[in-house]
Amino acid sequence: MTNSDSSAMRVIDAPQQCEPEPVWLEAPRLCEDRELPGYRYVRGLNPHPRRDKRGHSYGKLKDYAQMDPEQWYESEDYLFGIDLYHQGYLWESCKVWEALHATVEGDSPPSNLLHALFLNSGAQIRAHRRNARGTRTRSQAARWRLARIRAKGFDGPEKRFMGFDIGDLIDQICRHYSPVWESSADRHIHLKGPAPRLLLKV
Repeated sequence: MTNSDSSAMRVIDAPQQCEPEPVWLEAPRLCEDRELPGYRYVRGLNPHPRRDKRGHSYGKLKDYAQMDPEQWYESEDYLFGIDLYHQGYLWESCKVWEALHATVEGDSPPSNLLHALFLNSGAQIRAHRRNARGTRTRSQAARWRLARIRAKGFDGPEKRFMGFDIGDLIDQICRHYSPVWESSADRHIHLKGPAPRLLLKV
């Protein structure tokens, strides 16, 4: 299956004791000057990035500047989170967006978008670990967060929010995760086509 194959079904039926593959290997880098981590963290496979002295981010915790949603394209951390996600650094992208989420007003459209982004990364992590329930709950929560933004009038390519066509992102999430939403299986995870791609446009 290739990333361009939007109809193929991917079945995960064994624990993934390997690093995740890139979501979109050919995605244009948004922060080319920032180095990607030395490995993609998976619990039980490689050192915890922050707690283990061998971790790729050990001793490198940074303070995240408060994000201005109106100037999202100037937030290097926001853009780097997308680079991390597309290159398969799922845990790492989660942590970037969680930190940015703490800098914006609660239950606002920016808060809901950042929440949806790290929920989607979290769903991909659970799928990689063959956790159907975690994949299901996080992906459904991501869709709900995005629907709250669309309800504010942000829908379609002419009404983007923080670079995103929210309707398109919802469609991608629904298409990719619908098999796991429709299944009650806890051991076998069915996903349709590639994971959502985070396509930005100023």
